[in-house]
Parts: sequence; C-alpha cells; structure tokens
Amino acid sequence: MPPPTADIQKLADEALHAALNDLEAGQTEQADALFRAVLELQPQRAEAHFGLGLLMRRGGNTGAAIPHFANALQAAPQETSFWLAYIDALMEARQYTTASELIALGRRQGLAGPEVDAYEQRLKKDGTPPANRIEEATRLYAKGKKEAAGKIARQLADRYPQHPFGWKLLGGVLYSRRAYPEALQAMRKAASYEPEDAETLRNLGVMLREAGQLEEASSTFERSIALDPENVKTHTYLAATLQEIGRPTQAYASIAAALALDPDYPDAVSGLATILDNLGRAEEAVTAYRRVLALNPDHVSAYGNMLFCMSHMDSFTPEELFEEHVRFGQRLAARCGAARRWDNTPQPGRQLRIGFVSGDLRNHAVASFVEPMFRELSGRPGLVLHAYCTHPLHDDVTARLRSHMPQWRDVNALDDDALAALIRADGIDILIDLSSHTAYNRLPVFARKPAPVQVSWLGYPGTTGLTAIDYYLHDRYLVESGQHAHLFTEALVRLPVGSTFEAPADAPDVAALPALRNGYPTFGSFNRLSKISRRVIAAWAGLLRAVPDARLLVAGMPVEGGGHEQLAAWLQEEGIAASRTSFHPRTNTRDYLAMHAQVDICLDTFPYTGGTTTLFALYMGVPTLTVSGASIAGRQTAALLRHHGLEQFFADDAEDFVNKGVAASKDLAALADIRSTLRERSPFWRPGGPERIADGFEFALRRMWERWCAGLPPEAFEVPDAAAPACREQTAPAHPAPEGDLRTLNEENT
Repeated sequence: MPPPTADIQKLADEALHAALNDLEAGQTEQADALFRAVLELQPQRAEAHFGLGLLMRRGGNTGAAIPHFANALQAAPQETSFWLAYIDALMEARQYTTASELIALGRRQGLAGPEVDAYEQRLKKDGTPPANRIEEATRLYAKGKKEAAGKIARQLADRYPQHPFGWKLLGGVLYSRRAYPEALQAMRKAASYEPEDAETLRNLGVMLREAGQLEEASSTFERSIALDPENVKTHTYLAATLQEIGRPTQAYASIAAALALDPDYPDAVSGLATILDNLGRAEEAVTAYRRVLALNPDHVSAYGNMLFCMSHMDSFTPEELFEEHVRFGQRLAARCGAARRWDNTPQPGRQLRIGFVSGDLRNHAVASFVEPMFRELSGRPGLVLHAYCTHPLHDDVTARLRSHMPQWRDVNALDDDALAALIRADGIDILIDLSSHTAYNRLPVFARKPAPVQVSWLGYPGTTGLTAIDYYLHDRYLVESGQHAHLFTEALVRLPVGSTFEAPADAPDVAALPALRNGYPTFGSFNRLSKISRRVIAAWAGLLRAVPDARLLVAGMPVEGGGHEQLAAWLQEEGIAASRTSFHPRTNTRDYLAMHAQVDICLDTFPYTGGTTTLFALYMGVPTLTVSGASIAGRQTAALLRHHGLEQFFADDAEDFVNKGVAASKDLAALADIRSTLRERSPFWRPGGPERIADGFEFALRRMWERWCAGLPPEAFEVPDAAAPACREQTAPAHPAPEGDLRTLNEENT
C-alpha cells in the first residue's frame, strides 16, 4: 500500500532541501541522486528539475539540461529564474529560434527586466549570421563556385543551427552535387526554421519529388504557390509531380497556370508536351516539344521525349523517324565529342568487363527482362559485370539486381563527364545502354565514347541516332534480316531471342478461359494511355461491333481522372454502349496480372505495339491480337507471338484485325488450349530457356569484341542457335596478354 500523500510530500521536501544544500556545497553526485529521488516521488517537482538542469550545465552537458529547465518552467511558470535559466541554456546551445520564441512567449506572460533585454540583444548579435557572410556565400553560389559556397554554408549551419540560411544554402549545394538524401535533410531543416519562405518550400518540393515522396512534394509545392502565386517554376514542378502521381487533369491545370505566367519558359513548355503525350495527344505534344527546342536547342531530355513520342505516331514514316533520330545524334555529338583512344587490352579471348547503364534497375518493367540475364551471366568466367545505376531511388528489386553484379555503381550524382571518366577508369570493354530515349538515360555519356565497344539493347525499339554506339542488339523476329539496316546508325546484331524475361515470383496461376464461364468473349488492354489513339479505338470498336456480345476491359488508367473519359467518348462515337466497357486504374503488379483472369484476348495498340504488356499477357495465358507495322515499335508484339507459335493473332491492317479477332473469339476450344499451354511453349519460361538466351547474348558480345581487337569496324551479324552454347565453357586466361602494339590498331576504331 503506497504511503499517504502527506508522507510523500514530507519525504520529497526533505530530499529536495538536502539536494539543494549538496548542490551549494559542490557535492554534485549526492545532489544528483537526491534530485532524482525527489522526481521518483513527485515527477513534476519544478525545483528538482531546475536543480538537475543546473547540475547538467555545470557538468558541461547543456543539451541534457534543456529538458529539465523546460519541465521546471512548465510546472512553475511564475518563477522568473526558470525562464532565464531556460533561455540561457538555449542560447548556449545555439538554439536561437527556440530561444527567440520562448522570449516572445515570456513577454506575453509579463516577463520583463534587464536580463531579458540583454538576451534579445544577444539574439540579434549571435542568432543571425553576419550579413557580409550571407552576401559572400550567396555571391559565390550565384557565380557557380559551389564548393566555396558550400564550405561557408556548412560553417553557418554549424554556428547558427536554428537559422535557415545556412541549411538552405547547404541544401542547394548538396543538391547540385546530386547528394540528394543529404540535400533533402538540410532543406527540411531550413523549411522548419522558415516555414513561410516560398523559395525554401519550392526547393524542398523538388527534393521530395527526387526522393519519390510525391504526395508530400505536391503539398509542399502548393504551400509555396500560396505564398508566391506568380512563380512559374513552382507551378511547373507541381504539374510534373501531379503527372507522376497519376493526376493528369490536375497536372494540365497546373502547367496551364505556369504558361499563363510565362508562355516561353522552356521547362513549362516541355512539361506541357509531356502531359499531352501521356494523355495520348501526340500531335499536340510534338508541336510543344518542337517549341521547347526552338527556345532551347540543347534541351536533351525534351528532344529524347519527342523522339519517343514520335515513335508512337503513324504520321511519320520509319525513314522520317530515323532522320529525326540522326539529327538528335548529330547535335549531341557536336556538343560532347567521342573519345578515340582507350587503354583496354585488345586480346580476343580474355575476360571482358561488361558495363550496363540504366535508370530502370528497380521496380520497373525493364527489371523483368534484365534480372534473369544478369543471373545467368554473373557466374560466367569470361565476363565481369558492372552496373551503372542512374536512378536516385532504390528498392527491393534494386537489391536483387545488385546481388548479381560483382561491381555496382550508383552514379546518379555524377555529371556526364564524371561518369564517362569513371567508366574509363573501370576499364569497361563493352558498355551497354539499357535506356536509350527513355527516362534517366545517359546518352550524353555514350556520345563521349568512354568504352571501345558500345551497344544499345532492350530499352527502346529503334536507333539511338548516335554513331558513337556501335551495335543494336535485337530479336531475330523483330528486325527482318537486311530490311531495316537503313533505319539504324548502329550495326544490327540478330539474336535468336532478343532478351530473357521473368514474371514476378508471386504471379497468380493461369485461370480458366473466362468466355467458357461468361458465355461471351472479353477483350482487354493493359497498355498505357499514351499508346491508345483515336485510330486504335476505331479498330477496337470495329471488332466490338463484329462481336456484338463481347465486352472490353481497359486497365492501366491514371489514378484519378483525365484518362478513360476520352477513351469512353471515342467508343461512344463509334457506337459502343458504355455498358460493354469497363476501365480500371493502375494497380500493383500482382493484381494487374490477376486481372488477366477476366480477359480472353488482349487487343494491341499501334503503331507502338506492346512489349512488356504482351509478355505478361502471354505468361497469364492470354494471346494478343496485333497489327504488325513497318517500324520496330510496330513489330514488338508480332515478334513475341512468333516465338510462341501464334502467328494467327497478327494482322496486316485494321480490317484484318477485325477478321482475325472474330475468328479467334469464336474458337473457344483453341483459346482454352492456348491458355493452358503458353508457359510450356515459351522460350522464356521453359526449362533451360534463360540459359540458352544468355548464351546467344554472350556469343554476340564476344564476336563484337573480337572485331574490335582485330581493328575492324562494327558490322551486322547474326548469332546462330547452334553456336551459342559453346561460350558457356569458355575460361578466361589467368593473366591478360601483353598489350604490345595491338592497341595502335584500335586507336581510331569506332
């Protein structure tokens, strides 16, 4: 049974009296024990907290003293000495913002006197960086002298840790170095000390977006706009963030607001182009991209985005598209200039250092292709794999991919010159581009030619336009032998199978054919919105009219608004009742795959046909009806169907598309058989398939290398099925052969 309250009070009073005597006598250990004993009895006893705060400060631990002074003041706000001790401790700890707020609170509650006046004077002197240091740091940053500015910023942040300027400038310097996590941390501190500064909030929003924290970035940009509604940059950043979140209607409104402020701001015009592109308004998007390039001819990302957009359009012939890629390559080459000398030993049979450059080594469609290839190649004695990851964010997929790589480099923080120098220093023999004209590509690095042999593979269905890239690896069914060489600046290398592919480990099992259960066929599309044009909808609608009881399921729509409304309107124009269609937003991969259980036949887009979407559908037992086009992008699905023996599903034109769709939807027995056997007949998933595909890939690399060692220029060739497996048995020499005079053969070889 606890002692009576009166007894507790008496014990606490006696212990406190003794503690104060010991404190005055310098008996610190005894005083500490007694003060803590008082708090055991009365946890909110103001005098005990105050005494412990004094002890902590005498011991040099001001940080530990501050909470005790805060507790003392909370328990007895009428004690002036508690206010002054708390303020003094905050000043000593350089927590000037908190000290200033505490003084203001005290003033409102009647705190006055010369001591308080003195603290306010100290705050003006000690709590704010000297104006000349702020001006010096700002001037250095504006002149591009980031190292010097960063040094001052670090000093100011250390000396004035609760003043926003040092943190704000430090965040900017760190961001310019692409040290994104550290920059975000610094800018968060700046915003916490100056929450009403629109520029700080804008900078914080940029860094949050870079870190993938899109919702917080969006709200931060909105706070900045509320403070400074006339800033075109903030509206542009908000639009881009909303686009990434999947809110195209809101994104369009934000970019319109930016352009209303400055119609010629290149980033805003580029943002408009990207939003239009993602809304499927390709013609308008290309017009906007061309306007960006007129405003800023060196806007590399806008040029690449325009090329990617143009590849989705049937208003450009393959030859016209190629010419535009060549112009891009020429412009980039003129800026960068390719190397012509390398220190790589030109020995044909030695172990090769293979570098992969990509922004998609994460939870991205590309990972489904490269992971089994990395796994197959990583243990082979003839190769050492190097990865150059250009994306700032990592996830579980990144960790898996990294486990297959003996050498992994996170290079997002490096500019193009620094990355090219790193690749040269690593002695990369063959450098492989996995991104081409897609996000986070580093084509300007490839234009510098840091490796003697450079290759484009997988990331883009077409040429890079760069003569500095020697080869383009492709599937034998994607590019017909001798028919498309004039559409590439690279020499074409024809693989038996263009790449490996692996479905997620938690993918659902193949479901029974839904038409057998429903009594009607269901067509489906899982393609992104930007690929679905008015012409595509017309072809789909023609099939729906020809099969009047069929349904259409369209998935992958934006998270909210701005997507399916346009498609629904087009379908209505085509006479398709809304009751026959359903639209579904983007979702996680497993649910996306499970949705195939509702679909009998997938409908492709054109002229940019499916790749990953087609393979995922095949894995779930669903064939895709396609129109085989003239461009590389237009042949992707047809190539995959040929690998699975499904030639009956690719058509020559829209009329043939309808005829073949009608025939396939009527033969439910054939569809059910296809559904149950697709995984078994696939070169990607049958036993030994990934190993054989990797054999062909390694064979191609070795052949490229042999030509470089012989001083020969890049040349198109085909990898035979039978020859590929022999490379698995190859062993690397224990020591590289001497370089001798062979290197002179390759000094000018590109």
